[in-house]
Amino acid sequence: MPVFKENEYPEIRNGRIVLRRLKKEDAVSLTGIFDHPINEIKAMELIVSAKTAWEEGSEQILAVTSSYDSHVKGLIELYRYHDNTVMIGYRTAPAYRHLGYGKDAVYTLVHWLMDNTDIHTVYARIEADNEDSLAIARHNGFELEEEKEGRMLFGYHKKNEQKPLEPVPEGMKELYCAGGCFWGAEKAFKMLDGVKRTMTGYANGVTDHPRYEDVCRGNTGHRETVRIIYDPKEVSIETLMKAFFLCIDPTVANRQGNDVGSQYQTGVYFTDESDGEILRKIFEEEKQNYSSFRVELGPLRSFYGAEEYHQNYLDKHPDGYCHITKIELEKVKALNTPQKSD
Repeated sequence: MPVFKENEYPEIRNGRIVLRRLKKEDAVSLTGIFDHPINEIKAMELIVSAKTAWEEGSEQILAVTSSYDSHVKGLIELYRYHDNTVMIGYRTAPAYRHLGYGKDAVYTLVHWLMDNTDIHTVYARIEADNEDSLAIARHNGFELEEEKEGRMLFGYHKKNEQKPLEPVPEGMKELYCAGGCFWGAEKAFKMLDGVKRTMTGYANGVTDHPRYEDVCRGNTGHRETVRIIYDPKEVSIETLMKAFFLCIDPTVANRQGNDVGSQYQTGVYFTDESDGEILRKIFEEEKQNYSSFRVELGPLRSFYGAEEYHQNYLDKHPDGYCHITKIELEKVKALNTPQKSD
């Protein structure tokens, strides 16, 4: 059964992105959609075959355009995979790559499907060496489900409501640290004796219950953040801050390592004003070491737990990307107080 009926021609809009059926007027734009340009005759053949496939229900292709002009920036194809699931494929014209059209188009389609159809899972099968397509899938919250013969199957599943935060156990304290990509930051803090629990999530933004792909769009104000529950009798807030500054570059804003965007802004957020007083002194001392200091410090205004696949990510995927190197991780580990021998 096709996702859209034979005579159903949706025009899906979200900000600058418009998804619609291909038209014969798109032939000129389509000549530059592939890595190896095609002529207008081939482009028209593509439009005709797409129309036939749509009417047969075997495959449905949407043009990625914008609200500013009618030029085709990319294509998204989709077909029923199983009941209540679809498989999608996408490409962006070389001239428009790295401008966010692919990422925004996938985001727009996926959430329109979730909100307006019976679809609860969207799959994408991607060549393992296609870094651009892999980045689009990951930044839209797709999870890797299978890797076989050089191809990777990703799935986006309709999310349930986020779980409420567990209360801080008696005698424990909490601190929230944004150190760039939260995968590596969580791994670093877990190395410290006295850190009892960690949770990755999104802090101090302006939207409620954000999803990962929402945060990646860069307009929510949320920071990728690690919630740290620790025993102050075993590890001090000063040691936590030593670990934090070992793992970040405090001289840059909205970036750590290869990751760029407001979600990667570094910061420390507290829930206890007495901790705030200690942290302000630490920050004042730390600022003396740099000509530029761009780390946020302030009370926690909001925190939402990240999706389950982001929790303890580098434990599940030891070879996953981390902007924090083994050198910094070893330095963090060395902060642990040596056990006294009898």
